[in-house]
Amino acid sequence: MKQHLPVLPADIWECVASFLSLRELLPLISVNRALYNIVLDTKYREILWDKLDVHMSKTLVRLRTPSIAMRVRRLHIRAWFIEYLIRKAFTPHSYVVNSKRWISQYLRLPPRITPSTGGKSSSAGDILESMTQAVRLMTHVTEYSFEWRDLSPTPETLRFLSAGRAAFGVSLRKLVLHAQLSNFAALLTTVDFENLEELELFLDHDHSVGAHSADLLRGCIAPFVNHFRRTLASLLISSASKADVAPLLEALQGVPHLRTLVGRFAFDTVHLSDPGGLVKILRTHADTLLNVELGWSFAASLESDSDADQPSVPALSTWGAFSAAVFADPAVFVNLTSFKLPCLSTFDSTLQCLRRSADTLTSLHLVDHFLRDQELTDLVGVFAHRPFDAGLQSLHLGLMHFGVETLDLLAGRVPGLRSLGLVLTPTTVAEISHREYSPTSLFCESLAKRSYPDWALSNLGIWEKRFIDTTYTIPDELMIMQHIARCIPKVQTFKGQSKVEGRCRAWLPGVDDA
Repeated sequence: MKQHLPVLPADIWECVASFLSLRELLPLISVNRALYNIVLDTKYREILWDKLDVHMSKTLVRLRTPSIAMRVRRLHIRAWFIEYLIRKAFTPHSYVVNSKRWISQYLRLPPRITPSTGGKSSSAGDILESMTQAVRLMTHVTEYSFEWRDLSPTPETLRFLSAGRAAFGVSLRKLVLHAQLSNFAALLTTVDFENLEELELFLDHDHSVGAHSADLLRGCIAPFVNHFRRTLASLLISSASKADVAPLLEALQGVPHLRTLVGRFAFDTVHLSDPGGLVKILRTHADTLLNVELGWSFAASLESDSDADQPSVPALSTWGAFSAAVFADPAVFVNLTSFKLPCLSTFDSTLQCLRRSADTLTSLHLVDHFLRDQELTDLVGVFAHRPFDAGLQSLHLGLMHFGVETLDLLAGRVPGLRSLGLVLTPTTVAEISHREYSPTSLFCESLAKRSYPDWALSNLGIWEKRFIDTTYTIPDELMIMQHIARCIPKVQTFKGQSKVEGRCRAWLPGVDDA
């Protein structure tokens, strides 16, 4: 007698599927309609086009089916490979011929094996046309990121980009654009969405600064951002360009519902000559901003081949002027819940600004500064008055010295802390670990007498000198984290990754991940 699976609501099957990986789900695709939809939604929810290979070609065939394309929610495109394909097409090499054979097979395109200029160029055009057809069917995309890189602004590429505007012009909520400043004018004509809530603009490295860079920033990019001011809740601007971004920041208008602001610039007289525009943005949105992240970007030197023999004028830092301006303005950095920034010109001014959000801040990340013992005590004291269940939840900072007294201080003054990231100096790491991590070291002997059963800490990260937030772990860092975790029972993850005793996802120069 044939048995039938019980008829369960779709949300029950979704709950069951949440415990399974895509690999485990795939064999269940034919069990019932609910699992069929769950598998396809999981498989095609996020699409990344970053290289032309067999996997992309197979996926592209499926995405030209409306019922599949409508399942895409996040689309990420790294457009460099399109230009690369076109350039490779002009190279008479057997690899190009073979690649065309499997491309034609999977995309069901007519094979063009003859090494003629027209045939090779049109092969790339056919692939781009297939991508355009697939994008036109993606009517439910909510997040779209596009990296222009060195792609030429040809009619074909612009038509491809315009297809995205037509397909998910209503559904899109997050837009991420990477491009050189000179290409933004063409790129922005292809993106116009009605309900955009998150916008991220990356001004990529460029080889030279055009005479009209200020006009592009003020007259092209700023109006584009201002166009979405009524719906935006999150804005990120990052510049690695040689251009001075001050005109862009000065021309931005108020965004009534802005909650998150991320700015990454080179704070110097060449790349951000006047930080007043950034200060104005922080002041204008002080009542709505909850999350602020400020940091450095590494813009290229202004020297070019044509004037390399001319003496260069060193750029002067404008971080001091920015620090003085925000310190003097009591409306800046008020009532934040998440804050990431390098220390201001002095630690005292940083502390004063943090006090403005002492009652609301739940996440703090201080960059490029190693705190001394008294500075750490003063910093923790800013938040020590908070109730146990509403205090600081995440703390990431650098320390000049580290010992069991540091853990005593943090466990006692911020018992509700759930995530702790510490950047230690190489000297401190060497002293603690003894390189062989002797169990008889002074640190280990002192730590063996400690226990923090009531500390809420569940995630721990130790970095040697590196303020870049990465999951890469070197052996000394892992050993220190493991030893500390033995005294804190609630620690479950190291740097956000599942804690596995005795194992290390290590990265060392010239050595693969272990």
